[in-house]
Amino acid sequence: MIERIFDIYGLLIILAIAGAGFVIPLIAGMESRLWRGIEAAILAVVGGLLARSFISILLGSANDSHGAGLAVGWGFFLVPGLIDTFAGQPVLTTPGVLLMIAGIVGALSGAMSGMYRIYNWVGLGLLAFPLDVTWALAGNMVGCLLHLVNIGWGDHGDETRKNAHRYASGFGLRYNPRYAFTQGAVMSNLEKAPGDPLYQHEKTHVWQNRAFGPMYTLTYVGWMVVWVIPALIAGVVVKGVSGLFAGPNNWCYFNCPWETWAYAVQGVPRTNIEGVDEQDKKMIWPAKYVIAWAVPFFALALFLAVLAVNSAWSGSAPPPKNAPPSKKQTAPKAGHRTQSTPPIAPPAVAARDGLNLA
Repeated sequence: MIERIFDIYGLLIILAIAGAGFVIPLIAGMESRLWRGIEAAILAVVGGLLARSFISILLGSANDSHGAGLAVGWGFFLVPGLIDTFAGQPVLTTPGVLLMIAGIVGALSGAMSGMYRIYNWVGLGLLAFPLDVTWALAGNMVGCLLHLVNIGWGDHGDETRKNAHRYASGFGLRYNPRYAFTQGAVMSNLEKAPGDPLYQHEKTHVWQNRAFGPMYTLTYVGWMVVWVIPALIAGVVVKGVSGLFAGPNNWCYFNCPWETWAYAVQGVPRTNIEGVDEQDKKMIWPAKYVIAWAVPFFALALFLAVLAVNSAWSGSAPPPKNAPPSKKQTAPKAGHRTQSTPPIAPPAVAARDGLNLA
């Protein structure tokens, strides 16, 4: 298990990302560019190795079973699990591929975080980095894609040591009105600086991902899947054709428990958000109704998660080392007679044979 963590090809990729993390601040002429480059290189190497170690331990604890690979592919990277579920065979959820993906995500996340010096190395900041490259890998995989998409487009904020990235502009799901988009430790399309209530809203999502890991990502997606059809129907009933968008936006987004929590931190009623009209308000549930639906939803999600983990990890233990080898019974060859009794001579015959030999 240790050897594969330090696989030469995986290490070369991590070192390449670390080298880029060191060079980019120097080329871009960033403030304190040398120190940024050093921090980026160190976090890239440590992040890549931590991510590979974490995934390797998870898979190794289940003896690299196909079920464990599928569970890890779903829980921490989503896309590999989705693809292999439909493929019916391990393509992207083999140990080698999963460790490669983990190394890339961990190294890239570390390099970008060091380059922009986001981590505050005191208090909760000490937990932010190790969580981002292990338990919170699912969100940060998409967060790394946001970094790549926002290159040359997004405007990264100047603040440092806030334990999160902020792009004042960049990728978002809505622009009129403007909605921020947060994945992992990356907050994109967010104009508001630290201290603003909207910034606190998005920062809540960052820590939700760190605290709940795969459950945060999967239940957020699961909530949308469960409610999208009823939301389409409700939207059309309330707003007509325009409800085809408004219904899912209200039921799958505003009514999502994770968003209800973040809006409570922001201190703004969900019905008072820009772009929400009187008809939309009819589809946005009060917080007590969101909680009422969330309790059975999360109970079912937790039950399914336990079931999946138990199915993937149970029965994957290797046979005991001192277990006796199983005896194989071979079929008799054609034309040979079989003997159904042990080939031991009766006592009388044995005695007679012994006398003759004497």
